Amino acid sequence: MSTAAVSTGRRRAPWRWAVALLATVLLVVSGSGLVAFAQSGSGANRGPAFVTESSAIYVVGRLDMPNGQAEALAEFMTAFPGFADSASFGLKADELIDGLVEQATGGALTFSGELESFLTGEIGLTLTNLAETAMSGDDPDILVGIAISDRAAAESFIELMTVGASDATEEAYAGATIVSDGDMAVAVHDEWILASQSADQVKTGLDVLADDAPSLADNEQFQTAWARVPDAHLAAVYMNLSSYGSLIDLGAAAAGSQLGAPVSIEDLIEQLPIDMTAYLAAAPDRLTLEAFITPSEQTPPLAMGESDLASLFPADTQLYVETREIGATLEMALAGLLDTLDEEQVAQMAPIEAMLGVPLTSFLDFVSDASVGAAINSDGLWVGIAAEVTDDATATSRLERVLSLIRLVGSQGSGISIDEATVEGSTVTTITLPIDDITGGGGMPVDVGDTISLTVANGTLLIGTADFVTDALLQDSVDSLALSPGYVDALGADTANAGVLYANISALLTEVDPLLGLMIPEWADIQPYATAVDRFIAVGNIDDVISTRMSVIVDS
Repeated sequence: MSTAAVSTGRRRAPWRWAVALLATVLLVVSGSGLVAFAQSGSGANRGPAFVTESSAIYVVGRLDMPNGQAEALAEFMTAFPGFADSASFGLKADELIDGLVEQATGGALTFSGELESFLTGEIGLTLTNLAETAMSGDDPDILVGIAISDRAAAESFIELMTVGASDATEEAYAGATIVSDGDMAVAVHDEWILASQSADQVKTGLDVLADDAPSLADNEQFQTAWARVPDAHLAAVYMNLSSYGSLIDLGAAAAGSQLGAPVSIEDLIEQLPIDMTAYLAAAPDRLTLEAFITPSEQTPPLAMGESDLASLFPADTQLYVETREIGATLEMALAGLLDTLDEEQVAQMAPIEAMLGVPLTSFLDFVSDASVGAAINSDGLWVGIAAEVTDDATATSRLERVLSLIRLVGSQGSGISIDEATVEGSTVTTITLPIDDITGGGGMPVDVGDTISLTVANGTLLIGTADFVTDALLQDSVDSLALSPGYVDALGADTANAGVLYANISALLTEVDPLLGLMIPEWADIQPYATAVDRFIAVGNIDDVISTRMSVIVDS
C-alpha cells in the first residue's frame, strides 16, 4: 500500500463540520428513520466489519429501525406530549433533524437534501486502546463507522465540507483518502465513512476492511455473544470484559501507591466474566434494555429462585425489590469486611457478638430470599420487609435477642416502648418510637408513623411500619401485588429469576406530585413527560449466561 500526503491549501469553512454534522444527525435519538431509512426497507446489519478483533467495546445504533422498530417506537412515543399521532412522529423528527443540520451549517445544508441520499442509518463506534490511554492519562481514541449506500455521494459530501480547509491534509491509504487536520481524521470506504481523532485509528479500520487485519465480526466469541441480540433493536453494545484485567490491575497499582501497600486483586481479575452484550428495543408499550453476561469458570455463581413473597404485599405497592439468598450474601460480605479490620477493631466487636449470641457474620444466616416493598398514600409512607427463613425457631430466637436490647434501651427513659398482640395465631411485636424527639419536632415531609412491627410466621419473617405486618398476615393473595395486572405484565415469564426491581411510577407520582411541585421549580414542565411513564421493571435471570432485562412501560 502506498502512502502520499498532500496539503489542500484551501479554506472556506471548517472541514470537521463533516464529522460533527454526521455525528449530530446519527447520534440524536430520533424518528427520522421512519421516513428516511425505514422506507428503504434496509434492515441489513453490516456489523463491526471495520472493527479490529482486539477492540474492547463495540456500539451500534440503528436509526433505520429495522424489523418493525420504527412503528413500535412511534407507537411508544404516543404516550408523551406532542406525539399523540404516531403517523406524524417521523415527520416531526425529520423537521427537528433538518433544523439541527441547517443551524449547524448556517442554512447551507439540510438532512433531507444532502445526507439522506447516502446514509443507511447504521452507525458503529469502537474503542481499541483503553489500556494504553489509561496508563498515559490521555482520552481514548474513538473510531466511528457510518454506513453508506453511495460512496460517490459520500465523497462529494466530504469534499464539499473540506473545501477551503487550509490546515487539512490528504493521505491515500488502502484504497481511500484520509483527510485530517491533527484533531480529526475521516475517510470514505465503499460501505463506510470512518472518522476518529486519530488517523492511525482510521488506518486500522481501513486495514480491517481490506482484510489486512482480523475483524471482530469474524471472532467466534463475539459471534456467540452477538447472536443474543434480536434483529429488531435500536442499539446494541458488545464489551470484551476479559480485556479489562489490565485496567483493573492498573487501578490497583495506583491505589496501592496511595495507600503505601500493595493491593491484591488477582482473585477479582480471575473472576471477571468473559464478555457482555446488551441491546435496546422498542415495543408499542415499552422500551427494553437487556444485557447478557458470559461468565468465566471463576465467575461467582448467582442464585436463582421463585418465591411467593410478592403475595404478602398489597396490590398498590409502588416500589418492590426481591433478592435471593440474602443471608448467605450478607455473611460473605461481612466476612470480607471483617477481614480488613485489625486485631483491636475485631476485639471491639466481641461485646456485640456476645449480646447477639452468634458471630456477627452469622446473625442473618437463617434468611434465604427477601423482599422490600413501600408505598405512599393519604395516610403517609409505609415500608415492609418479607423474608423466607430456614428455621422459625432460630429466627425467633435471634429477633428476641435484638428485642431484649431494645427493651433495655427503653427501660432507660428513651421513650421507646414494646407491645405484643396475636394476629392469625402469630405473635406480632410492635415497637413505638419517639419520632418527635428523633426529628426534633420539625416533622417529616411525609408521615412515616411511629411504629415498627415484626413477627415470624409460617417460615416468613415480616418487618414493617404502619399496618404492613398485620395486613400481610391477613393478606388475600388475590388482592396482592403478585397477582396485580401491572406486576404480572411487567414480570412476564420470568417468575423464576435472580431478583426483581419493580416500580409503579404512575401511582407514586400521583401521590408525590404536590410535593415535587414544591421541591422542583421546573416540575410543571417535567410532569407531563414523567407521568407518561406507567411502570418500570428490572429482572435478572441465569441460564448459560447471566441476563438482566429492564423495561420502561407506558400506559397503552
